[in-house]
Amino acid sequence: MGARATGAQEALFTVSGGGVNLKQMASPDGSTEVPLRESFAFDAHYAQCIIEDNPADFAMDTFAMGRVVVEAHNFFMAMYATEMSLVRIRDGGNGTRVALLTGALSCSTEAGTASGTVGSRTATEPAFYEIEAVDGGHGGGSAGDRFAFTVFFDPEQAPVNHAIFGPNPTFTGEMVAGEVTIAAPAVLPLLPAERPGEGTPAA
Repeated sequence: MGARATGAQEALFTVSGGGVNLKQMASPDGSTEVPLRESFAFDAHYAQCIIEDNPADFAMDTFAMGRVVVEAHNFFMAMYATEMSLVRIRDGGNGTRVALLTGALSCSTEAGTASGTVGSRTATEPAFYEIEAVDGGHGGGSAGDRFAFTVFFDPEQAPVNHAIFGPNPTFTGEMVAGEVTIAAPAVLPLLPAERPGEGTPAA
């Protein structure tokens, strides 16, 4: 019995993106907000999310240490994927597409307060994660693009991050720069390696 004919070929998509999520934290006295710029980059194979610095003191409600004041230029967080799976891509309605990715990562967090420093910029803790990325169309955040990084910190495997953020924090914010793209992959054939002397001649 021959193979049954099918209809139109199912469209295939992949996901990638990068940018900055802006997260507003409370100032120590609660009178104003302190912006934290959370940079991210990802594709179907890798992801990272980093806060390099805090421009001013800010207050933070931790999971196990109560409310703390992190001093200016004393907060750092970096998450780097060590495993990645693209789980699904779905139609989000109204012209949007939504991708779900999961995997494992290593996370370094350091927070400096008046009484001392918690964590480290170099020591890492493992965790599992889930990423939801939304492509609202060309134009980044203003077009509806979003990026949310939910991390699952185990108190035994990741005691520092669990104490600071809790068991399943979501890192996101207002997307102020960048782009999320969920579209058909752009593909090219692999060209053979150039032999010595066969490169493009200098102008």
